[in-house]
Amino acid sequence: MKKSLLQTLVVTAILSGMNGVVSAGGGQDTSKLDEYTLDDVVVTAQRVETKDLDTPATTTVITAQQLKDTGATTVYEALERVPGLNSMSYGQGGEAYGGMFSRINIRGMDRATLLLIDGEPANLLNYNSMLNSIPVDSIEKIEIVKGAGSVLYGAEAMSGVINIITKTPSGRTAYGSVTGTVGNYEKNYTVTVGNGNVMLTYRRDYRGAIDQFSRIYSTSFTRKSRVSGTKDSAFVSLRLSDKLTANYAYADTDSEYDEYAYLPAMKDWSKLKNRWHYQLKTQRVGLTYDDTARQWKSKFAWIRQSVRPLGGSGTTNTDSNSYHVETQKEWGLRGGRDSLIGGVEFHRENYNNNVKSGAELGRDSYAAFLSYTRRFNDQFSATLGVREHIVKANTYEQRQNVFLPQVQTMYKIAPKAVWYVNIGKSFEMPAVNSWFTKKNVFKQYPMKPQIGWNYETGLKFGDSMESFKLAVFHLAVKNQFIWVKESDLFAGGDPTIDVQTNGDEFRNTGIEMEYNKQLNPNLRVRVGGYYGNPKAKESGLWRQAEARQQYFAGLQYHKNKLRVSTDWYVTAGRQGAYYLLSGVKATGHPDHKIPNRIEGQLTMSYDITPMQTVSFGVYNILDRKNPINQHEYWSLPRNYRLSYTYRF
Repeated sequence: MKKSLLQTLVVTAILSGMNGVVSAGGGQDTSKLDEYTLDDVVVTAQRVETKDLDTPATTTVITAQQLKDTGATTVYEALERVPGLNSMSYGQGGEAYGGMFSRINIRGMDRATLLLIDGEPANLLNYNSMLNSIPVDSIEKIEIVKGAGSVLYGAEAMSGVINIITKTPSGRTAYGSVTGTVGNYEKNYTVTVGNGNVMLTYRRDYRGAIDQFSRIYSTSFTRKSRVSGTKDSAFVSLRLSDKLTANYAYADTDSEYDEYAYLPAMKDWSKLKNRWHYQLKTQRVGLTYDDTARQWKSKFAWIRQSVRPLGGSGTTNTDSNSYHVETQKEWGLRGGRDSLIGGVEFHRENYNNNVKSGAELGRDSYAAFLSYTRRFNDQFSATLGVREHIVKANTYEQRQNVFLPQVQTMYKIAPKAVWYVNIGKSFEMPAVNSWFTKKNVFKQYPMKPQIGWNYETGLKFGDSMESFKLAVFHLAVKNQFIWVKESDLFAGGDPTIDVQTNGDEFRNTGIEMEYNKQLNPNLRVRVGGYYGNPKAKESGLWRQAEARQQYFAGLQYHKNKLRVSTDWYVTAGRQGAYYLLSGVKATGHPDHKIPNRIEGQLTMSYDITPMQTVSFGVYNILDRKNPINQHEYWSLPRNYRLSYTYRF
């Protein structure tokens, strides 16, 4: 009977699409239901550990088990299934090509999402290019906090924050695992070993060729195809003492793609126009001192990214790095009913482009923040946060002093239900390399920071069997960063070069919903959706900036040794394409919109023994040509993955 029910539900989900897709949900073990419910999920959105139900913001948590259940091989694959998040990737799973860096946007605003790794900023050049620098097997959980986060986390958190929390060594005895995966477009293997003081994960990826990953526009344009490539990634975590931990992440990607011209007489794409071959290397060192008893916490992080052409037509040769140091202290007030968090930060960014001699840019930032939470009674609490952020002047930027306030309130409607309000100001500096072009090391015109306000109210409910989240928001930003032709900005500018400048405004008003339900001890369902109106004003005209709709649905089944998950998601009501059908960049209204993206997957895993697990997944079940972004780069066709894991 149960087997028949499972088959019926899975088939129904696949055929109907459930009008969407699950947001990274996983199969459930009834002994660990609290891992998936609001009443016990712990998040760090307030810089200290609090329960999700006590956090006045829209939050989503993706656990390590959920990553396994969905078969996600990268962080991008998991994040694409969260309501309100969109991928701006140039390849499947966030794959980047040379200087074309992938990123995730929240609530429709591009390059306005701050990536954190263990609570420390990890963006470079305003991109989330470090998202795929850590193997998924080294991730404990991923926290997504939507809305303005600049008061607590600084610049770039305009629309939200993504915090990757890594695993730390545990246990007293040695342990390890080996996983091998094969598929029709990729294969990989992962090795993990560790004990109570050290943990090491190494992963090797092989990516197969793809006939086409960029849309065909017309007979006068070109198409791009991916050539086989590799990626090495490693993560080391050290427990130096009870209070001090350190980690190191390394990733080295070899990517190559070809650009073909169409031959009308032969009606084919046989003419090789260009070949691009790049090496993308990222590194990160993190150090955390956590004195729980005294409520002191200090962190240091260094990250580095380099792009090197390995042949062909590639010219990009860049180095980017940043240093971040912070310390914070928490105080309990009024007998522990209230709390005060304060801290200071220093952040330095550097950029070097070897294409132009002397193109070395840098920026220093300093900040101090305070956040005070007052609990008036058992039902009502309020939080007031402030930040003073200073960007030091240099030869090409003026000094910036930015004061950021935030007010949050929470009202407990019932023991497991709350209503919250969140209003905050945020800002973002131009990317440190935005002052550089191939012809002009420093731009001949000034740029201003983006300044925005986020207004949000929502409801949360959660117990051991179900959870519900509903949020209504409005995001308003001035001086949004946009790309234009250099010749449009000043006389003598190069009409073939796109440069960054300030636009007018960005706005988005919308609603989000997520619902989880444990239908029975073995079966769980998750549905969600997003509807917004993201639009940007440029030269007095408003245009749609991102997709207006997202829908998600999924089922997770777990009984004994078997786990089954089917996930579906739809991105609809999409914006105009970046290029016209003629292949020319759209300067006014585009002549077509990006087609809807519909993705569905089915994953299964079976524990052969307590030491062995076999998994199988089918992705893009409908075999659609799904465009990922406004440049119309496609996701993979229907593909398969078979994995085997041995633990020791």
